[in-house]
Amino acid sequence: MKWRNKGHEYDAVYQKMAEKRSFYLFGAGDYGRQFINTLSAEIQINGYIDNDLNKQGDSIQGKKCYSLEEINLAPDEGIIITMSQLARIVPMEQLKQRGYVENEDFFVIEEFLSVYNVYKNDRVYFSGISFLPSTICNLKCRHCLNFNPFAKEYYVREWDALVKDVDLFFSCVDRIMLFHISGGEPMLYKHTADLVEYIDKNYGHRIDKLRTVTNGTIVPDNEILEKLARYHVEVTVDDYREAVPQFREKFDKVIGKLEEFHVDYYINKVDNWIDLAPEKTDYSAMTDEQLEAHRSACNQSWQELRDGKLYSCNYAAYATVAGIAGEQDLEESYDLTQFTSEKKKELVEFRLGYTTKGYTNFCRKCRGFTLENKDKVMPAMQVK
Repeated sequence: MKWRNKGHEYDAVYQKMAEKRSFYLFGAGDYGRQFINTLSAEIQINGYIDNDLNKQGDSIQGKKCYSLEEINLAPDEGIIITMSQLARIVPMEQLKQRGYVENEDFFVIEEFLSVYNVYKNDRVYFSGISFLPSTICNLKCRHCLNFNPFAKEYYVREWDALVKDVDLFFSCVDRIMLFHISGGEPMLYKHTADLVEYIDKNYGHRIDKLRTVTNGTIVPDNEILEKLARYHVEVTVDDYREAVPQFREKFDKVIGKLEEFHVDYYINKVDNWIDLAPEKTDYSAMTDEQLEAHRSACNQSWQELRDGKLYSCNYAAYATVAGIAGEQDLEESYDLTQFTSEKKKELVEFRLGYTTKGYTNFCRKCRGFTLENKDKVMPAMQVK
């Protein structure tokens, strides 16, 4: 999205939010539970909506779960979609088919959290951020979204740089729902244990959930496990056993260790990945307007924190680190060292996708997370 009224892009959206007396949360999963813990004291929540027949009719966190067909919104009621980017595609179409309008009748979780808080409470609240200390990994996935197979060497950050970025980030951001330490493979990074300790001790009270990830093929050492447990870090364990069957035994050991140390974890098994296909994609003939539309159609909303800046698309940032996207324009990043309290709405707008030109240079080589990109690939297929 291209900035056209910097600092005021969400004025009208907030007015619609403020007109609502109460809300339903569409999505009774992880995001929904986090949201209700975060804002239930500030807004009235009528209940959940979910397409899962097994959840409908149940009480979840004291709120009844309904089917969409059971809901008829009053003018002063709204819906907040509490699902990930890919999971919300079908529900958003369902809402539109029923005549509901985005940012009038329903809102997505990232925008609601940030817009509501900055307008009503003058607080910068992010839904999430990706923090990449290292791209070191023992796997070489053909369709890696860090683009490791294209990189000539791994990207590894030193301790002082990590601390500087974390401190700067929290000098600008009041609270965050999810702080995600990504990789690479974090269980191979030398500072992972110290990093989770530093973040939690200094900023844990401003983070709803601190999370990291593992590919399930590296058994963490005891120091990492102890600190993951002590600081209540949630671990996403990616299940790639079909693609790398030689690590099946290791996967079981990883799960056993997490349980032995009482680390919170969940197993993430997906049927396919989306191929962004930078080596096969050429949108260089697109106009600025076409590239802006391409970026807006992409439902990818993660950003990366690195070297004092937020990068508007974390995958574009990863592609630059891997050496396949060229240099990133200043327009693709937000320099946190230049932030002042008068720029809170501007910072929120950037986090929600607004930039000066409305796209990244990597958009010329990336198919994006769009409905048109139907190229599904097997997760974690290895480069031979």
